[in-house]
Amino acid sequence: MLGKPYRSLSALASFVVVLLGLTIVVSSQTGQPSTANGEWPSYNADLRGTRYSPLDQINASNFNKLEIAWRFKTDNLGPFPEYKLEGTPLMIKGVLYTTGGTRRSVVALDAKTGEMMWAHSYREGKRAAVAPRQLSGRGVAYWTDGKGDDRILYVTTGYRLIALNAKNGAMINSFGKDGVVDLKVGAVKGNNEQIDLETGEIGIHSTPIVVRDTVIIGSSMREGATVPTRGRESSFGDSIPCPGRENLGMTPGRMGHGR
Repeated sequence: MLGKPYRSLSALASFVVVLLGLTIVVSSQTGQPSTANGEWPSYNADLRGTRYSPLDQINASNFNKLEIAWRFKTDNLGPFPEYKLEGTPLMIKGVLYTTGGTRRSVVALDAKTGEMMWAHSYREGKRAAVAPRQLSGRGVAYWTDGKGDDRILYVTTGYRLIALNAKNGAMINSFGKDGVVDLKVGAVKGNNEQIDLETGEIGIHSTPIVVRDTVIIGSSMREGATVPTRGRESSFGDSIPCPGRENLGMTPGRMGHGR
């Protein structure tokens, strides 16, 4: 089950793939991806942040012989081309997953050919336009039950957590409310005042961190700003009251209660 997220309060970008070599995180759970299998399932390779892969096909003796295998341009993933691309794609079961473009779209690409397998974008209007953290961000996170339920999670420009089916990019309707958890709900300022859900200044570039069935999400304000905001840590169904979040946990086949 995927349950309670925690949160505390170039000119034209393109992906360039050179001959190969991505990795992933080691887990004792059956069906979990691993760097030992040549995958890269987490932003930093694994939860320890090793950023290490045991792959050795590319080394100092042949590095100068690498050639570009394919390119993927992100120009059309938004109303105008992105001027910088800072994401780290995940690679799981031969598929690259990442964000791209000014809309912070999510794409799944065939790792061998660069062919786009699916794309997802979530239009947020003014909420995204005034967000303190713009563009495509750092990428996505991955969760699986090890039995075929594989999901991609990311945080939108407007600070919403979205869960997608890793196989086809469809939103997981049983997650949160129709596939979305509004991370601004419960974020307060001043004397416990709920921030405005459209213009409230909070967002993030970083990817979510998934630890078993828990999603951990950070927060950021506008660069250089000093905001009189009191942060707090909230969880699905835990002791800190969080209006509207009592049913955001998940059990198989339906929405359930967080621990």
